[in-house]
Amino acid sequence: MRTESAWGGLGTAHTAVLSGCGPLTAHLRLLEPVLPREVRRVLRPAQPGEPFSLRLGAPTATPAGRPLSSEAYRLWVTPEGLSAEAASAEGLYRACATIRRRLERHEAFSCGLTETAPAYPVRGVMLDVSRNRVWSLPTLFGIVDRMARLRLNRLELYFENTFAYATHPDVWADGSPYTPSDLRALEAYCAERFVTLVPNQNTLGHFERWFRLPAYRERFAECPEGGVRTPWGSIQQVPTGIAAGLPEAQAFAAGLLDELLPCFPRATVANLGGDEVFDLGQGRSRTDDPAGLYLAYMARMADAARRHGKRPELWADMLLRHPDALARAAESLPDATWVLWGYEASDPFAANAERLRAAGVRFMVAPGTSSWRSFCGRTTNMLANLRAAATIPCEGMLLTDWGDAGHWQPLAVSLPALVRAADLAWSPDAPEEGLSSEIDQLEGVKGLGALLLRLGDTYRTAQAEAYNATRLFQAYNLPPQEAPAFDRSALLAARSELETLAEDATCLGDALVAREACFALGMQRLAVERALGTSGLTRARARLAAQMELLWLERGPRAYLDDSLAAFLAPSL
Repeated sequence: MRTESAWGGLGTAHTAVLSGCGPLTAHLRLLEPVLPREVRRVLRPAQPGEPFSLRLGAPTATPAGRPLSSEAYRLWVTPEGLSAEAASAEGLYRACATIRRRLERHEAFSCGLTETAPAYPVRGVMLDVSRNRVWSLPTLFGIVDRMARLRLNRLELYFENTFAYATHPDVWADGSPYTPSDLRALEAYCAERFVTLVPNQNTLGHFERWFRLPAYRERFAECPEGGVRTPWGSIQQVPTGIAAGLPEAQAFAAGLLDELLPCFPRATVANLGGDEVFDLGQGRSRTDDPAGLYLAYMARMADAARRHGKRPELWADMLLRHPDALARAAESLPDATWVLWGYEASDPFAANAERLRAAGVRFMVAPGTSSWRSFCGRTTNMLANLRAAATIPCEGMLLTDWGDAGHWQPLAVSLPALVRAADLAWSPDAPEEGLSSEIDQLEGVKGLGALLLRLGDTYRTAQAEAYNATRLFQAYNLPPQEAPAFDRSALLAARSELETLAEDATCLGDALVAREACFALGMQRLAVERALGTSGLTRARARLAAQMELLWLERGPRAYLDDSLAAFLAPSL
C-alpha cells in the first residue's frame, strides 16, 4: 500500500513510544539527536505477542505482515504518524538508525508499508591496530557510534603484537598495548550499540615485530635469516612466518589466543589470520606438502579458538595460492569461514568466490578502504572495489582498513569507504549519488564529503595509478634518482586541483576530521611537488610532520608514532 502523500509531522508528534522485551535505552539514545525537545520519550514493556516497536505520532495500526528475520524491520507511515516494528531489539535498532538518518537529511517518509532486511548477515569493519597506530578507546568509541548509525554490526581489531600479553611483555614494551580491561570496556560499548567485537589475531604470518627480537626469531621463525621472496618480487629482510611444523611454535601461537580470546566474550568467531605466509615450509618446517602443513597448523589454531567458544575465521589467500589446500579445506576445517580479501578494482572477486563455493567452504568478502599507501585515498578504486565485492552472495562483507608503510593516512581518509560499504552491505544496489552529503551528515561538517572524494581522486589526475598504492606514494619513498617518471602536465594538473581543494578546505572549520582532511591534502601536495622536482620543501614537510604528531595524539597514544615520523622524514628533498 502506498500513497503519494508523505509524513513529515515529527514536530507535531507528542510522544515517542518504544516497546519491547528488555532495555531499549540504546534505541532512545540513537534517536535523541533528532527528536524535538518537547516530545515525550516513553519506554514500555511489550505485551505478550507484541513485536518490538517504535511509534511517532498516532499512526493507524500497522497491517499484518510476514514474520521478520532478526535484523529486518517494517515501517508503516500514515499522515498521522510513523511506526516501526521488528522481531528483535536489534532489528528495531536498525529501524531507529534509518529513521534518524532520514530525519537528519530532512527526507519525507512516503506513506505506506515497507519492509527492509540486510543483504549480508555480517556487515563489518576491520581496523589495523598493529602497524604503528593504536587507536585510543575514545577514537574506537567514535568509530562504533558511526557504525551504529550506518547499521553495521561487527568490529574486528587486527592484532599482531599490540595486546598486553602477560607472558610476552618484551614485544609490546615500546608501545601502548590494549589491556584486557580496555577490551572489556570496548566490548561493553559495542554491545550497547548492537555491534559485535571480534578478535583478529594473526597466528602464522606477519610476525615481523616479534621476530625483530632475537629470542623469538631464533625459537619460532620459519626462516630466521629472512631472505624470502614475495610474489611481488621483493625480499623479506625480516622473517615473517612461524615455523608451522614445530610443536613449540604451535604452542606459542595457541598461547596468544588463550590470552586474547577471553577478552571477547560475545564473539562467536575469531579471525586467526594466516595470510601471506610466503615462507611456509621453506625453512625449519621444510616439506613437499605445504598445503598439508598449512591446514594442519590452522586446524590446531582452530582447536585453540574452539576451546574459547569461537568458530575459526581465516584469510582465504593461502587457499587460493595452494589448490591442494583448497581441495581439502572443507574436510580439515569444516566450520571455518574464509575471508576473501581483494583491494583493487581489478581483483577477480567473482572468480575467486566461485572457486571457494565450488570447494564447499563458507566465506565472506573483504574489500578495502583504499586509504593505505596513498596519502589521501583512491576514490575511484575504492568505489569500484566495493561495488565488485557487493555483488558476491556470501556470509558477509568486512571492510578492511590497513596501516601499511607507517599508517600515515589519518582516519578521515577512510570515512568515504566506511559510508559506502555500509550502504552496499545493506543493499548492493544502493546508488552512489548522495555519498558526499551522507559523509557530511555523519560527521557534521558541511563540504567534507565532496572534498574527501575529490582529494581521493587526485592520484588519477596525476596519472599515478599503481597496485595497492599510488605511484606518488611509492615515488616519495624512493631516492629522486630511482623514482618513476611522471607526466609533467599531469602533475601540474594535480597541483592545480590540490590548490583549488586547499581553498575549499578553508570553509570546513576546525573539527578533527576537517583538520585530518587538510593534513592529507598537504601530504599529497608535498608528494606532487617532490615529483615535480620543486626545491625548498624541507620546511613544508617539517610543518606536516608537526601536524602528523598533533593529529596522531588526538586519535591515540604515541606508541609507534616516532617510527612513522622517522619514515616520513627520511626521504631526501
